[in-house]
Parts: sequence; C-alpha cells; structure tokens
Amino acid sequence: MLLAGCGQSQPKLTHFAAINERFQTVFETKDSDQLKTISELFYNRHEANNAAAEFEYLLDLTNADGAERWRCSANGYCQRRTTGTEMQVSIYRLERYRELYDLINLTVE
Repeated sequence: MLLAGCGQSQPKLTHFAAINERFQTVFETKDSDQLKTISELFYNRHEANNAAAEFEYLLDLTNADGAERWRCSANGYCQRRTTGTEMQVSIYRLERYRELYDLINLTVE
C-alpha cells in the first residue's frame, strides 16, 4: 500500500492514531469525516528518499487491508515502520503536513 501523488484513490481508513515524541497518544479517531480528511492529507505526498529526517512521531493507520505504523518527522517526512527483513523502505514528504499535524495535535516548531 504505497500510494503517492495526485489522481490515485487513497485507502479508506477505519481508524487512526497519532503518537507524539513522548509516546503519548495525542489524537485518535474512527470518525469517517475525520478519517477522510486525514487520508487526503496523508496520501498527498511524494517520494523523497534522499531526505535526512529525524523521526519523532508515530502514525497508526488502519483500513480494510490491515494496519500500518509510520514514523514521521516534524518537517513532514514519513517512513513506514516495518518488521522483518525489508532492506530499503521509501521515505515520503507530506505536501500538507502542517495541516495534518494541526488536525491531529502534533506540534511543529
């Protein structure tokens, strides 16, 4: 489930949670309207594999296909957290990360 860019439909989220740098859940929802907005903001992104990012936040996304956890930085870079033997995992830059972070109560300095 690696979607990016315009013109592609985003997965329909069924649950979302945001965890801050202190490992506190600061936002959690199952509300369909909020999930639609979060999906639009999160999947509006592009690959940025050469980016240097300090991942501070965790985003948990759940849809009909299962759950994913993403590590995200304060400046809008995200990488899917994996378990197992994946050697290389893409880094994405969220186009509208400030809007997303405002909505989900993550502080951006």
